Amino acid sequence: MIILILLAASLSISNSDTLLNNASRLSQSYQQKCLTLLPRESENHSALASIVCGERLQDQNLKQNLVKTSLIHIFVISGSHLLLLDELFAIIRVPFFVRFLLLSFYSLVVGWQPPAVRALSALGLRGLFKKLGWVFPADTMTMIAGCFTLALFPAWWNSASLLMSWCASLALAWTSLLKIKNPFHRLLFNQCAVFIFMTAPLWGLSSLHPLALLYNLLLGPLVSYVLLPLGFLSVLAPPVVSAFDFLMTMFARTLSWVSEPVPSATAKQISLSTLWVWIFAWQVFFHYLRLRLRQGRDSAWSGS
Repeated sequence: MIILILLAASLSISNSDTLLNNASRLSQSYQQKCLTLLPRESENHSALASIVCGERLQDQNLKQNLVKTSLIHIFVISGSHLLLLDELFAIIRVPFFVRFLLLSFYSLVVGWQPPAVRALSALGLRGLFKKLGWVFPADTMTMIAGCFTLALFPAWWNSASLLMSWCASLALAWTSLLKIKNPFHRLLFNQCAVFIFMTAPLWGLSSLHPLALLYNLLLGPLVSYVLLPLGFLSVLAPPVVSAFDFLMTMFARTLSWVSEPVPSATAKQISLSTLWVWIFAWQVFFHYLRLRLRQGRDSAWSGS
């Protein structure tokens, strides 16, 4: 793993654009092969291609409703896809190195998109640090993985999708920092944190309506834990596509209904440079908050 990281870094330093261009060209061929494997009889082929192969969503009505309800970030290829697959591989006891290779290949299949590569970097670095006996807080690991991704592909400083993925990952670190154990409380707190952290990146893209928080709680798990696995199963077992189509159609109808009271976004988008300041300000805040919490525990221990 160390050799691979150093090799990638050296290639990036010598010619970062070459590394990115080669990876992108390779991923395009794999993505086209992925699209040919999808069952053509699917009534929701556009959604299936987007979920499984990372193809740009062609259904404009579905896309608009996903944006209005702030669910677009979990429908398109993101770090959550890789995390879910990694969890499934871990359940069936696939060794970490094999999991990493499979997820690396999948990242190529879905277009070598910045959110997937950032999540892949996080998984690889976390596994490497575990072998070395190094332990980092969740928010610090998010920063390390993000900076490592940018070191390999500096062109992604201009990637809004990388920035959003980084921001969402950082939001999920809150429960670890505050040591929230209860599953329901973790879920609720995570969704609230994602809503707050994503206000700046989604400003001007989504309406950021308070109802979006409820929709993420109720409809988000349906995409992550039902539609996504069914999409993969549809490729492996085409008869499953009927179940995917039924649930996807119900999901689209529900989305159309719940998006009615949500107005379309009218504000001007925030510049990328300002959004990077937003992310690194949160990183600094996490660091100092952790120091304060640790100082509070040390003081309490001294007093006792």
